[in-house]
Amino acid sequence: MVFFREVFVDTNISTPNYTSGSNVHRLYSGSNNLSIDNYVDIFALFTNLKYLELNVNNFYSFIPMLFSPASSLQCFSSSITHLRMKLNNFDDCLYLLDGRLSQLHTFIVDLDYIHEPTKLRRRNSSVLILHTVKLINHAKSALKLKCFSLFVKFATALFNDLIAPLLRQMFKLEKLTLSLRVLNQNSFMDGIYLDDLILSRMSYLHTFHFDIVTESSHFPGQLTLTCDDIRRRFIVRGLHVDCSIEYRYDRAYRIHVYSIPSNMEHIQCITNCFFGGIFPNVRSLCVRDLNYPFEHDFFIKISHSFPLLSRLILTNTDEQKEKSSRQLMKTEENSSTIIEYPHLVELVFSTVHIDYVEEFLSDLNTRLISRIMLCVKYQHLKTVTRNFTRDATRANCAKIKQIIFSDKLSLVHSRDYYRYFPLL
Repeated sequence: MVFFREVFVDTNISTPNYTSGSNVHRLYSGSNNLSIDNYVDIFALFTNLKYLELNVNNFYSFIPMLFSPASSLQCFSSSITHLRMKLNNFDDCLYLLDGRLSQLHTFIVDLDYIHEPTKLRRRNSSVLILHTVKLINHAKSALKLKCFSLFVKFATALFNDLIAPLLRQMFKLEKLTLSLRVLNQNSFMDGIYLDDLILSRMSYLHTFHFDIVTESSHFPGQLTLTCDDIRRRFIVRGLHVDCSIEYRYDRAYRIHVYSIPSNMEHIQCITNCFFGGIFPNVRSLCVRDLNYPFEHDFFIKISHSFPLLSRLILTNTDEQKEKSSRQLMKTEENSSTIIEYPHLVELVFSTVHIDYVEEFLSDLNTRLISRIMLCVKYQHLKTVTRNFTRDATRANCAKIKQIIFSDKLSLVHSRDYYRYFPLL
C-alpha cells in the first residue's frame, strides 16, 4: 500500500481509493513484486510530492538491487521530506541518500539485507564493501536527516564496517530507530558500546528506539553476564531495556535487547528466552528455537505481548514436553488457558514438529477468531485433523480461508476435506 500526502500543482492525476477532501492518496500495487519502475513513475508523476510511504509486508523479500546510480538520477525530488520504502539491500538505501532528495528529513527503510551472503561469497567481499563505503562517503542527504529508521530482516556481520559509519554522518539526527541482528561481534552491543560508537556523535538526538540481537559462534570464557548486568550497561547511558540471554552448549551465545516502553513496528525473531513485555505496534512476528520446544505457556506470553499480531511464522522441530497432560485436562479446567489471537490472519509453519500444528488447530489450546491463511505440511494437517474428521480441530479449521502446502504435493481432495474447510 502506498500513501501520498502532497499539495498538487498543475496536475490532474487520480489514484485508486482517493477520498475527496483528503490530503492522503492510496495507490495499491503488487507489493510483493514492486520494482524500480514503480518508484520512477511515482517521482515522475507527482512532482510536488512531500510525503511517500510504501507499506509493504517486511516478510517478503524484494528482487536484488532495485536501485543503481542511473535509477537514482530518475528518482529525483527537490520537495519530498518524508520517505518510507522497502528495499533489497544497503546499497539501495545509500543510492537514495546521494543528494537526489535534497529536502529529505525523515527516512524509514526496511531492508532484506545489508549485503546478501551469496554475493559476498561469489565476489571479492572486500571490493563489495569498499564500494559501499564509497557510497556512504557520498551520502549527502544523511547529513540533513532528523529522523532515521532502519529494519534489516536478515542477519549481518557488517555493523561496524557499514552501518555505524553511515549513522555517524547523521549528526543532526533527532530520532533514531534500529532493528538488527548482528553476527560475530567481539563484544555484544550494550549501551556503552552503542554510545561510544555512534550515539555520542549525535548531539541533537532525543529519541532512540532499538531492537538488537547480537549473536556469536564463540564467547570468551569470562562472559557470564546476567540480564541485570546488561540493563545496568544501558541505564548508565540513560537507556531502559529488557533483554534475553542464551548461552548455548556449543559456546555460542545470543543476546537480544530492546528498548522499553516499545513503540516499534518490528522485532527481531524471538526464542524461548523471550522476556516478555508489550509491543502494541508489532503485527508480524517470527518465533524460532533450535534448542528447546515451545510449550503452551510460551504462546500465552506471545498473545499477551503482541495484542495486534496478524502474521506469525514458527520454526521449531522439537517435540512439546507438556502436551500429554494438557490433553487429559477437563474442558472446564482448560478453558482459562485457551489462547485467542483476535487479529491473526496468516499462520506459517515453516519447519516444525507436528505438535505445533496441534497447538494452533485444536480448540483445547487455541481459538482462532479471524479468517486466516495457513501454510503447513499436508501430512501434518491430515494427521492432526484425523483425515479431516476430528471435532476438536473443526472450529479452527472452519476459519481457514486459504491453505498453502509447504510440501507442494499434487493432490485431489476428498469431500470430507472441502466440508472441513468451508471457506476454501
